[in-house]
Amino acid sequence: MPFDLSRIKPLDLANLTDYHCHCDYSSDAQGSITEYCEAALRRGLAELCFTTHYDSKPDSQMSDCFIRINGDLRRGTPENLAPYVEDVLKAHDDYYGRGLSVKLGVEFGWWEGCEESAVRLKETYPFHYMLCGLHELGDINICSSKVDKHLARISAEDLLEQYFRQMTVAARTGLFDTLAHIGYYRRHGLGFYGDIMNSGHQQYMNEFFEALNSTDTGLEINTSALRHGLDDYYPALPFVTAAKRAGVKVERLGSDAHSPEQVGYDFEGAAPLVADHMPYYDE
Repeated sequence: MPFDLSRIKPLDLANLTDYHCHCDYSSDAQGSITEYCEAALRRGLAELCFTTHYDSKPDSQMSDCFIRINGDLRRGTPENLAPYVEDVLKAHDDYYGRGLSVKLGVEFGWWEGCEESAVRLKETYPFHYMLCGLHELGDINICSSKVDKHLARISAEDLLEQYFRQMTVAARTGLFDTLAHIGYYRRHGLGFYGDIMNSGHQQYMNEFFEALNSTDTGLEINTSALRHGLDDYYPALPFVTAAKRAGVKVERLGSDAHSPEQVGYDFEGAAPLVADHMPYYDE
């Protein structure tokens, strides 16, 4: 059923760009590329970057490991990503003249040893943008609402140590433009572990920021945390402030939309955190 795009309200700010969107090629998302582009126009966005999930981890059963093509779920391989790439590039041609720059991106699911897979993907398609998101620690899905099945198997301290160790390694590869939704473990971890999820990262920040700066890798402001019931973004404002003071690039807004009406979600509130955030219309 098509989405009722008439309910989408324009943003009060101009020239904003959404660099984290999942159309229905992502197995956990709804809405076509066209519906997302129309939603972006209604919001008044200047740019929209599609970042469908791509996870090549061989033993993972997360939904991110599958790409939906014509209703069928297929494993994440470069070959299976081809229809998505073709559709996004077509949308670029279709919408550029209407004032919307559509960019080809991907959210690459990080796992230890995935570097060769990421290089292969980058060499196969002309991505404008590569996000890197961490969703699993070993076989523990830190994004799952089934906390007793996943989070109960790891202490808060071990989760934080492993999370930032993996994200530091990802930053040092230099393979990605931006690391996605830092602190995503807060979504279910806050209720399960308590306030350590808001403060336990501090001992890892300096090394993490140094890794980001060494490869000019950035962080995004991901507004989906508000949809998840939190009172701040991913990462939280104190983390963003510390990152900026350390010289880390924080240039991209991402709604992490999984349906068209979520495009540009709470960008009025998040925009001041990326005050120099402007679109670019490279061809």
